[in-house]
Amino acid sequence: MNRLAARLASLVAQFEPEPPIPYVLRRDIDVTGVSGTGVVAEGAIFSTAAGSTGVTRWRGERGSTVAWDHARDIESIHGHDGATSVVLLPVPAMLAALTSVAELGQQRGDDEWARGWNEALRVVHGLVERALAPHLAAAEEHTSPAKGT
Repeated sequence: MNRLAARLASLVAQFEPEPPIPYVLRRDIDVTGVSGTGVVAEGAIFSTAAGSTGVTRWRGERGSTVAWDHARDIESIHGHDGATSVVLLPVPAMLAALTSVAELGQQRGDDEWARGWNEALRVVHGLVERALAPHLAAAEEHTSPAKGT
């Protein structure tokens, strides 16, 4: 595992066994005539370690926040028979893909293909590092041994 992949693993490890999953409520038909259509709320479904509790924050002038004891209740209560759906942001899949990219290795050789691949890889790794720098640093501080011990 290279340094970037190890740093990402350290960041993700804080959320074991799994990270919270953000979502939006997308309303195609406003059956009540109150909240409109499109994205009407956003929220997160927490890990099984947290009891899979969900929280929803309604958008708009009448915004409010609701916590759910069971995340499955969100769509069953506000789905209005398919008029509204919970759209999950696939955080675990995105983290797996990002880690796979971080683990990609450089190509050997001095041909044009290897040089192009290696340059592209350096650029992508740099973008990941810059985008996540504060989070990666905080994760490393959290997991590194205490100084002076």
